[in-house]
Amino acid sequence: MKFSQLLIILSVLLSYTAYTQEEITIQGTVREAGSGNTLPGASVYLEPGLKGTVTDVEGKFKFKAKPGKYTLNVSFIGYEKYQQPIKIKDQNLSFQVELQIITLTTVEVEADRNVNLDGVQLGVEKLEMETIEALPAFLGEVDLLKTLQLLPGIQSAGEGNSGFYVRGGGPDQNLILLDKTPVYNASHLLGFFSVFNSDAVDEVELIKGGMPAQYGERLASVIDVKQRQGSKETFKGKGGIGLISSRLTLEGPISKGKSSFIISGRRTYIDVLARPFIPEDSDFGGSQYYFYDLNGRVDWDLGNNSRFYLSGYLGDDAFDFNSPESEFKTRIQWGNRLLSGGYQKIWKNAVLDVNAGFTQYKFNFLGQQDDFELEVNSDITDYRFHPELTLDWNKHLIKVGATYIFHDISPNNSRAEQGETNFDLGEQQQFYSHEGAIYINDEFTITDDLAVQAGLRFSFFSHVGPFTRYIVDERGANLDTISYASGERIRTYFGWEPRIIARYRLNEKSSVKASFTQNYQYVHLANLSPLALPTDVWLPSTDIVRPQLGRQYSAGYFRTFFNGKLETSVEVYYKDMENLVEYKENTQPSDGVGNNEDNLLTFGDGRSYGIEFFIKKKLGKTTGWIGYTWSKAERQFDELNNGNTFFATFDRRHDISLVFVHQFNEKWSVSSNFVFGSGQAITLPEQGYFIENRLVYDYGPRNSSRMRDYHRLDLSATLKVDPIRRSHDPVTGEIIEKQKRIQTKWVFSIYNVYNRLNPYFYYFDNEGRVADNTFNISAKQVSLFPILPSVTWNFSF
Repeated sequence: MKFSQLLIILSVLLSYTAYTQEEITIQGTVREAGSGNTLPGASVYLEPGLKGTVTDVEGKFKFKAKPGKYTLNVSFIGYEKYQQPIKIKDQNLSFQVELQIITLTTVEVEADRNVNLDGVQLGVEKLEMETIEALPAFLGEVDLLKTLQLLPGIQSAGEGNSGFYVRGGGPDQNLILLDKTPVYNASHLLGFFSVFNSDAVDEVELIKGGMPAQYGERLASVIDVKQRQGSKETFKGKGGIGLISSRLTLEGPISKGKSSFIISGRRTYIDVLARPFIPEDSDFGGSQYYFYDLNGRVDWDLGNNSRFYLSGYLGDDAFDFNSPESEFKTRIQWGNRLLSGGYQKIWKNAVLDVNAGFTQYKFNFLGQQDDFELEVNSDITDYRFHPELTLDWNKHLIKVGATYIFHDISPNNSRAEQGETNFDLGEQQQFYSHEGAIYINDEFTITDDLAVQAGLRFSFFSHVGPFTRYIVDERGANLDTISYASGERIRTYFGWEPRIIARYRLNEKSSVKASFTQNYQYVHLANLSPLALPTDVWLPSTDIVRPQLGRQYSAGYFRTFFNGKLETSVEVYYKDMENLVEYKENTQPSDGVGNNEDNLLTFGDGRSYGIEFFIKKKLGKTTGWIGYTWSKAERQFDELNNGNTFFATFDRRHDISLVFVHQFNEKWSVSSNFVFGSGQAITLPEQGYFIENRLVYDYGPRNSSRMRDYHRLDLSATLKVDPIRRSHDPVTGEIIEKQKRIQTKWVFSIYNVYNRLNPYFYYFDNEGRVADNTFNISAKQVSLFPILPSVTWNFSF
């Protein structure tokens, strides 16, 4: 053997040895000391080099590093930082890390360090409840959906409304999950509050860009909300009393160290407070409104690396109007019911998750006057099953799974009677359908700098009987009917949904990412109003309604400054959508009587594009972010606006949000947020005519006008009462310190500090007389909220 050949062989062997040395695995689990609960989203990394990852939903981490001497760092918001010197040689290392809760209010944390920089996913934001609770609250009610609206690319539906639009998508294009089960209406009080009780929520993750293959069903975004696990070690509670509502949460072990429970309730008392001030003989005498929430979850550790959980949600809004003067009565109720159960089994390199869920949203309107009674009902019910297997194989993190959903949808069914007379309002509408998908998603590292997440999802949808199809002409007159038997297939759709994301790290401080996502959406929300109301109707795909199809292209540049203390990003996106649904021009709710609701719809396409800037400071006594979005959202329907392209109702050119939190000391902290949004698109009349003494408006092109710009400043101050009780020993004179059993804090908030009267909607008023040329039509603005101070007392024990 020649010497040169020997050198080549030795070089190859040395290279192979060096390569294998790079494959040393570091893995483990991060838990909360005391309760034993796992901590998803904790930052785990090595110094020097900052090699690491973030714990998954089960608090587990796993990554690879080169041999050498390091310090293992583990940090999480609200917990003391964990550090341990380690030496990596030639064998895998395993760690069980417990983090202690920080008792001081001055917290400097390094959670999620380098996630935006090094993570593969694009367009993802994760918010912990500590961040959400630190911001100003509307009437003292902490609201995670309103906090999400402070992020770039997310637009609110309007003043006080918890509805939102993501990157030009409609409100029905957001998949809102609570413990893996969808919430179809996430609003209380006509959208002024969300259904999520902050005391019951652990964290919320928003995906608005590259959606992994395990998520589907919607075009725009995923909002994944996780309920908290109860403590497995000690019984404790927390709650709060505000101006319009109170809440209480209790948690503790069922079997110490093995199982736990948590139950959380919230109720408003607007009706109780207002009742003494409303005379019984007034127009609003006997009227009331309230909403309530009830969250619960039970967790069991079954041993052998397996566990089970069962969680649920129950919430309702109820409005009663009783007018003694006119003998008119009405009762409106709407609410959600959710039940979710999951089993998990963990092996060395694999995790099996099996989830089953039930979700239902119901709306009911009942009106009575004299002996006439009208009732309108609509509801949507889903039964779901979702198994998933996660494999950690070499440099690949693979998820393989399937989803099955049975939909039972009943839109706008009416009943009317007067005395003993029942009016024929047609057969009750009921839509039954099956939806399913299988998918595979692989996140893998090609080089130290290049990583890819690729996924493929195959989805299908089948509308089945029993069902009666009304055949109507262009004027809506019924020509014929077709009846389908139970289980008979009426129409089936299916499609491929590819997704790919790539991340390239330019250096230790910056990276670029790009993604492509294609989604099908088989259920649709149709509304007659630009506002998100409980009367909005959910409909499935049918032989008339085709599934929505969306494609999104996005790219971003990410960079950190000052050793990771400041994160910055710029993201651009372009989205096109097909088969969007709207009601036809001049459609009235009564048009669905004796008809199919989908016969009232028209279909079109849309597109949106924009650029988002984000600067976030995570560390230090002063934290917060600045977000700016420039965007455009357009629609084109052949049967609307003469077939011409028009702006979507929620199209806004500019959105700015400024969020600021400062910790003065252990007792006091302050926060503020400022928002600005350019005016939303609306349709206004250009002129009016009198025809047979009746005023008729001539409207301009659809959404060709704009509301006034929206802007608002909110402030908040939090006072944490000293948790230590101090007394003097009568013998020694020494100061004795003892932890108070009940910890309390006061939150003082001011909503709309400078009393900006922002537009909620416009109406038209006329003054004067035509005969003497003094007649005039003017648009008038309706605003909801002036400056609103509030105070909330929070406690825990």
